[in-house]
Amino acid sequence: MRLAFSLVSVLLAGAAHAAPLTVATDLPPVQSLVSMVMGDRGEAVLLMDQGADPHHFQLRPSQARNLANADTVIWMGPEMTVWLDQARQSMRTDANDLALLEVADTIHRPYLDHAGGGEHDDHDHQEHMHEDHEAEDHDNHVHTGDDPHAWLDPSNARIWVDAIEHHLTELDPEGAAIYAANAKLASETLTALSDQVVATLAPYHEQPIVVFHDAYGHFAARFDVDVAGAIALGDAAAPSAAHLSELRDVIAERGAACIFAEPQHNPAMVQQITNDLGLRTGVLDPMGSALELGPDLYPALIRGMADSIATCQKG
Repeated sequence: MRLAFSLVSVLLAGAAHAAPLTVATDLPPVQSLVSMVMGDRGEAVLLMDQGADPHHFQLRPSQARNLANADTVIWMGPEMTVWLDQARQSMRTDANDLALLEVADTIHRPYLDHAGGGEHDDHDHQEHMHEDHEAEDHDNHVHTGDDPHAWLDPSNARIWVDAIEHHLTELDPEGAAIYAANAKLASETLTALSDQVVATLAPYHEQPIVVFHDAYGHFAARFDVDVAGAIALGDAAAPSAAHLSELRDVIAERGAACIFAEPQHNPAMVQQITNDLGLRTGVLDPMGSALELGPDLYPALIRGMADSIATCQKG
C-alpha cells in the first residue's frame, strides 16, 4: 500500500505547503500509523532503536535531541513507554503531544489472568487506563492495569488514524486535505487487514498457544486466539522458577502445541520449555523489529503474526 499512500500526498501537494512537520514516535507500529496519515508531507521519526525492548529503553543524546526538536510527539502513553514519559516531563512540559491510549473510544483490555495467560474475554473493555485491574501471580508480582499493547487490535488502529489526522491538522491546517485523504485510505487498509487475519486464523480458534510475554490480549480478543499462558508478565521481566513450573502444568492441561518466542528477547526459556514438552515453536514480533519503517510496517506486522500462528498450528 505504500504507493497508494504516496500517491495521495503527491496528488494533493499542489496546495500551499507549510514547513514539514517532524513527529517523534515511540514504537515502530506507531511510527507506521503516523506515516500512513502524513504521507510525504512530513517525517515520522522513531525515537527508540528498532529491535530494542520498549519496556526497558533509554534515549541516547542524539535521540533526546530528536525528541526536543520535534514539532509534536505521538506515542502510546506512559503505561507503555515509561522512558519517554520521563523524558517528556523534563523536555516537553508545554508540548502539544498525542498519547494514543488516551484517545476517546480506544478499546482497553485487562491483562490475561491465569498462569501467566488466560482465555481471552470476547467483550471489549473501554475503561480508562488508570482504573485498576490488578492480578497477582503466585510469585507476588502485581500485574496491574490494562494491557497497553493496544496497537495489536486493528480496531484501535482505525480509531487512532482519525485522531492522528485531527492532531496533525491542528498543527498544519494547510495539510488538512492530505491528512484526511490518507486517513481514509489507512482506515480502509486496516479494515481489509482485519478481514484477512480473521480468515487466516479461523481454523485455529480452539487450538491454544503459549506466548513469550503477556502482550497479546488485544490480538487474542479481536481474532479469537486462545492464549493458554505466557512465560513472562506484561513488562517482559524474567519469570521465577515457580511461575515456569505452573506454566508447564497449564500447557499440559490445556494441550497447547505451539509456543512463540520474540526477537527482542532471549529465546533460551522458550527453547527449554520446547525441549521439555515437545512443543512446536514460532516467532511473534509485536514490534515489527525486522520490518522496514513506514506505512507498510503496521499491516505487515499484524499479518505476520497471524501467518506465524497459522504456520505453527498447521504443524
